[in-house]
Amino acid sequence: MNDKRILLVCRIAPYGNSLARESLETALAAGAMGAKITLLFLDEGIWQLVGQHKPETIGHKNHAAMLSALPLYDIEQVLVDQDSVDKRNIGSAELSEIAELIDGHRVKEIFADHDVVLSF
Repeated sequence: MNDKRILLVCRIAPYGNSLARESLETALAAGAMGAKITLLFLDEGIWQLVGQHKPETIGHKNHAAMLSALPLYDIEQVLVDQDSVDKRNIGSAELSEIAELIDGHRVKEIFADHDVVLSF
């Protein structure tokens, strides 16, 4: 497993179901096992990286703690699709500081560069 490059694609908004949280838990577990993990946030998944959420008001835990733990598990590639950000009128300053914006061409390259792709 250590030599496989795993891409976790996060397409789901952070609250309303458990998939967004499960994607981060999967990343942390795989990182703890030494896997080479890349997280790619697309579509509604980019909302996971916006820091102004107050999920406790709707009975959910905040994702910020899990996101801040990613580097501790050697997960350093946290990528965000620029087109998804633009379509939702989100400023880059609103995104988590661990996120790197990439264009659509680079998104295609990221998919091709990985051995395993898991989509949440």
